[in-house]
Amino acid sequence: MAVVVQYVVKPNPGADFAGILELSKESAELWRKHGGKPRFWSVAVGEFGNFVFSVNFETFSAYGATVEKLNADPAFRTWQAKRLKAGLTTLVRSNLATEIEL
Repeated sequence: MAVVVQYVVKPNPGADFAGILELSKESAELWRKHGGKPRFWSVAVGEFGNFVFSVNFETFSAYGATVEKLNADPAFRTWQAKRLKAGLTTLVRSNLATEIEL
């Protein structure tokens, strides 16, 4: 069973795309460090202008193990504070989905 977690954000007025991308790359490094497979998406239809940061996992237990390590990592807490201080985006929603095999 595959698992994906998604964070959908919208840029705040006047936000610099380069800053959003930089913070996303830093986040991706942290997720990779602890076992996730991150991807960054630009929404082109529907909620045009939003971005999606998604992280894939092979199993739900792999997701749990990664999140546990990530939350214990001081570098992640530092990144969270940096992201909040930057004020570049606003969270629209987050999702955790598990694959249903067909």
